[in-house]
Amino acid sequence: MLSVNILDQKELIEQSWKRCHNFGLSSTGPINDLLLTDKELKEVIKENEYMIKKTTSILEKLYPTIHSSGLVTVIVDRNGTIIHKVGKWDIEESLDYMSIGSNWSEKIKGTNAIGLAIYEKKPIITHAEHHFYVKNHFLTCAASPIYSPTGEFIGAINISARKELYHPFTISLVSIVAEAVQNRLLLEHENHEKLLALKEIALTTNLYTSPLLTLDHEKRIIRANQTARHFLGDDCIGKEFQAKHGHSINVISDGSNKVFRSVVSLHKTSKNNSQGINLYTTSDIIGSCEKIVRVRKVVNKAASSDYPLIIYGESGTGKELIAQSLHTAGPRKMKPFIALNCSAIPESLIESELFGYERGAFTGANREGAPGKFEAADGGTILLDEIGDMPLRAQSTLLRVLQEKTVTRIGGDKVRPIDMRVIASTNKNLHEEVQEGRFREDLYYRLKGIFITLPPLRNRTDIIELAEHLITKLDNPSVRLSEEAKQKLIAYHWPGNIRELNSILIQASFFAEGNEIKGEDIQFVDEYERQKNRKDSEVKTPLSLNNAEKDAIIKALHSVEWNISKAANILKISRNTLYLKIKKYNLKR
Repeated sequence: MLSVNILDQKELIEQSWKRCHNFGLSSTGPINDLLLTDKELKEVIKENEYMIKKTTSILEKLYPTIHSSGLVTVIVDRNGTIIHKVGKWDIEESLDYMSIGSNWSEKIKGTNAIGLAIYEKKPIITHAEHHFYVKNHFLTCAASPIYSPTGEFIGAINISARKELYHPFTISLVSIVAEAVQNRLLLEHENHEKLLALKEIALTTNLYTSPLLTLDHEKRIIRANQTARHFLGDDCIGKEFQAKHGHSINVISDGSNKVFRSVVSLHKTSKNNSQGINLYTTSDIIGSCEKIVRVRKVVNKAASSDYPLIIYGESGTGKELIAQSLHTAGPRKMKPFIALNCSAIPESLIESELFGYERGAFTGANREGAPGKFEAADGGTILLDEIGDMPLRAQSTLLRVLQEKTVTRIGGDKVRPIDMRVIASTNKNLHEEVQEGRFREDLYYRLKGIFITLPPLRNRTDIIELAEHLITKLDNPSVRLSEEAKQKLIAYHWPGNIRELNSILIQASFFAEGNEIKGEDIQFVDEYERQKNRKDSEVKTPLSLNNAEKDAIIKALHSVEWNISKAANILKISRNTLYLKIKKYNLKR
């Protein structure tokens, strides 16, 4: 509401007088003049610079009226401090009234329009004897609060004059000014948010690897991300776009029949690829460990290229997840993703597996023939999983395909060109394998492009974060890890990596009573397996106490990447004790 009625106003003023008496103020006593220092005033004005700027731009239109009518207009901050003043009093003794830097809150100046507008957060007018202090009875004042675009009270606008100049429309005027200020603040805020949104959209679409366009109502291209410009040319902006079958088009409208914008994806988006299989994406690369953050960054960058790529990592670290994420984040995502287990191909079936075969090519062959893995991956991505275990004969065959980029099915003579991205993964060091003669050097250099190395789970600092994510994928996603269970997971050495972690969590959630996984629910080795280990340990020389302690410290330090506080917590010792042990055993990172 722009104003309050007479009865409401009378009640508000009576309540204000009661508060003034409670404050210990005397209506006939001296008025406290709380003034800010120059330094404090500069800080307050700087803090409210934006509100002052928007308010004064409106007051400029009222300056002639203010000057000629004996009106004084002030802007106050949220605490009631005057931060801007326009106009002059037409009485000599009131020159210092409402000076910049003075405070007109209720506690300081008693009942007045500024103090009441701040307290009640609504427009108010105080006239003559409404003011608590007798010395202020010569005034007539009207004030209205000002709010930020987010609804936060930030100050008030006040118009004052001698009581003889009282006019009931003054409260309407001050309310209109306050509302105009708020509208300008809101418009500025919305324009700022719109600019940020446009910049955010531009950045997001350029990071998005699928070609995206925005069309106006006449189907002219008004925006295109970098991938779209690569396909259509840098000069595509302003040109008419001819939609084709298969393009995904989303229309932006205001709800009427009029279409304002169309957002177009030049690829189908119903499935992750042409096979309709839901593959992993970069959002499935979970973890805040520095090593994983670095992997995720490389994946996002490498996805848009066609460079060959090798993924190194121990078994169970998630190499296929990374390979699929590279595919789904790249421009080939709507094409096939084919995974080939290189260690599982029998030598007798290498060529038929890789190249395919024609009808009747050999005994036992499919009557209709079949495409090979490379032909099936045409246009998409092929993952050569466990490439380090591929037999040398198969390596020669593979090299021929990668060099010639063509295949010929067994029993046929048609040469088929293939276009695909090649990703290899292995838990072996291919460079060492080449030196040992177990891997072809020419194939190694054909595959060598970008390297991604996945850290083993024992060297990650986000084991608990990863475990909690894996739990959400289980049949009982509401279970949580107790503190004892967390410490047990952190202290373990994880030879099976993420695959082992998931297996242990499946068993733990199954045995958990209620919604909490306790320490005893975490079982790394089954009773039968422990019996076998005990038999093996009988023939082994037991570790000395010092060696056992040293081994425990090393494992703890490695599991948290040498974070002393976390390692000490795992070992249940103080940081100082851990430092002494590190020195004792001459341990180095």
